Amino acid sequence: MSAPANGKLLSGGVRRFLLAAILLVFGFSSFAQSPTSKIRVRSDREYPLKLRGGDILVTIQNETSAQQWDRYAFEKTRDLLDAYESYTGIFFHQAAAPIFKSLPPKERNRVRLVLKESVFLNGTRIGGYNNVSGELGKDLGIYLESGLVPIGYPALLLHELGHYYFIEPLWLSEGIVSFLPYLLAKKGYLRLNQQELMSIYDEWELGEPPSKNDHPLGADFQSADPRVGAWMYSKSVRLQGILYKELGSEGYRSFLRILATTDVPDTDAVLKVLLRLKAKNWEQILKGWLFPGKYLSYPIKSFSNLRDWEAL
Repeated sequence: MSAPANGKLLSGGVRRFLLAAILLVFGFSSFAQSPTSKIRVRSDREYPLKLRGGDILVTIQNETSAQQWDRYAFEKTRDLLDAYESYTGIFFHQAAAPIFKSLPPKERNRVRLVLKESVFLNGTRIGGYNNVSGELGKDLGIYLESGLVPIGYPALLLHELGHYYFIEPLWLSEGIVSFLPYLLAKKGYLRLNQQELMSIYDEWELGEPPSKNDHPLGADFQSADPRVGAWMYSKSVRLQGILYKELGSEGYRSFLRILATTDVPDTDAVLKVLLRLKAKNWEQILKGWLFPGKYLSYPIKSFSNLRDWEAL
C-alpha cells in the first residue's frame, strides 16, 4: 500500500517520479525552495537523545498542521539509531563523524528533520532530499514532504536516517538503507508494526519492471529518466538480498561494518571487500547486477516478491 497524500493514496506513477527525483538530488550542488512553498513554521521542537556513544539532539521543524508527527518521528529516529548501533556494533557518533566534522559547532551531534507540505529543489517539487552534510546549501537537515511520511509510513524517514551510516557508493548505499529497517525488524532489533513494514516493502518498488535501458548498477545509477531511476533503485535493493544470501547473516553484518567505517568509494573497492569476506567468483554471481554481461547466478527477476525476502 502506498502512503497517503492529502487523504488519498499516491499513484504508482507519482511514487516512481518522487523516488527517481530523490535519487537525483545527490547529483546537484545547490538548491532553492520555491517561493510559493513558504509556510510559517508551526513548531520547532528539540528532543535530547542518549545513544551508546554519547548524546545527540533531534530537532524537528514542522511546517505543517500534522503536529502529532513530531513525537512519532522522534520515536522512529530513536528506535532506528539504537537498532543500527546494536546490530552493527558501531556507535552513531563514529559513523556520522565524517559528516559532523564539516558542520558548524552548533550543528554537530544534531539530527535535524524538516517536514513541509511541499518540498522543492531548484523550483521542482521532488518530495524530499537529504542535506545533513551541507553540500546542498546552508539549510541543513533531512527534508520530507508530509504526504510521503505520514504517521504509520516511516519508510522514507528511516531510509534517509540510514545515510548517516552509509553514503558511498550511492548505488550500494541506497539499497542498504532501504533494506536494513526490514532486516533489523526481522531480527528483533527494531519494532515496526505491520503497516510500517508494508511502507518499507512499498518503497522497495519490487513490482517495478526491468527497464529497457537496464545496465549494471555501478555504471550509471542516477538516470534522468524516472522510469529508469525507479528500476535502478529497486535493483539496488534486490542486490542486498543477493549479498545477504551469499555472505550469510554474519558475513553481511561484517560487510556493513566495513562499509560504515572504511572508505569504499567504488565498484572495485566493493569487490575487494567481498573477496576478503568470502572467496567466491563474485563477478559471475553479480553479472548483470553489478558487472556487465548476461544475468547468470541470479535472474533479473530475483527478489521481486516478498517470499524471496522472507526465505532469507
